[in-house]
Amino acid sequence: MSFFTSIKNLFIKPTSASRLSASRPIAPLTPEPEPDDISVPEMSAPAVIAALGSETPPLLLDVREPYEWRQVRIADALHIPMNSVPDRLGELPPDRSIVVLCAHGSRSFGVAYYLREQGFDAYNLTGGITQWRIQGGEVEVRRA
Repeated sequence: MSFFTSIKNLFIKPTSASRLSASRPIAPLTPEPEPDDISVPEMSAPAVIAALGSETPPLLLDVREPYEWRQVRIADALHIPMNSVPDRLGELPPDRSIVVLCAHGSRSFGVAYYLREQGFDAYNLTGGITQWRIQGGEVEVRRA
């Protein structure tokens, strides 16, 4: 070993790999377990329409933003924007099924999951208010 190399080794720290390999072998990384698939029961528009005629109809919960709700809405649906749901849980009936809807069914899926975690019997409306309207559900439309 040259004099220069000896001096350089005094000031340069060994790399982490060389320090680890000198002390013990590196254990292989194990991947973190994947979370279980999140599942939320869904109801189609025709199934919800039929359920609304039952003895104990579900509550329809519209979680869209106010500007969306003003454009088109289901007459008897309770409107609580998605981000307000945690603060307004007290307005939801604990003893009644809740069908959550948004425009296409994505946001409502998350809200339905959240409500189920809180102990509610919640379902996602498949396809949201878009499929509701396509499949014959009645809506109120704002006229310009």
